[in-house]
Amino acid sequence: MNVNNDFRSARHWAHALIEETLEIGDIAVDATMGNGHDTEWLCRLVGETGRVYAFDIQPAAVAQTEARLQGAQLRNRAILHCAGHERMNELLPESANAIVFNLGWLPGAPHGVTTRVETTLQAANAALQCLKPRGILTICIYPGHEEGARERDALLHWGAHLRPEAFDVFVKQYLNQPHDPPLLLAVRKLMEKTSTGLP
Repeated sequence: MNVNNDFRSARHWAHALIEETLEIGDIAVDATMGNGHDTEWLCRLVGETGRVYAFDIQPAAVAQTEARLQGAQLRNRAILHCAGHERMNELLPESANAIVFNLGWLPGAPHGVTTRVETTLQAANAALQCLKPRGILTICIYPGHEEGARERDALLHWGAHLRPEAFDVFVKQYLNQPHDPPLLLAVRKLMEKTSTGLP
């Protein structure tokens, strides 16, 4: 028996989906830059001919990400925006094969500065507009605090009402664990042209 067959985490599930999707030369978006771990990972996946666009409203997050990419010699693969992710379809010059959200707060920063349900929903709709057909959107949701619980409820409602002829939507989560563990909401775009996908 394989003793390492645990169910892993929402972030692990998201990474597995993105790694199955992205190829060298693709376009990816890190919608929640944070300390740059996902931005760096995406830069490696898209290779020298790909591009990663990353968003965060906190200058500290942009600075940390830029330093991380410089140290990894990947800075030329990324465009960093000190802007809210709800502005994605305004600032993104090309459609993306994959878009990654890792909600919550910047690690090490005050927990009062967190993603907010209103702008998160705006950003999720913007992401649908920015996805290429067969592109994938992953959202790791952390409901263990008040705003995170609001984001979970709002995003699950949002995902459940996306039009099935336009999008495949699924949720992966633990059902019997205490303390509201993180969950994954994933969306794959099916159609060439859609609106926001809301009814």
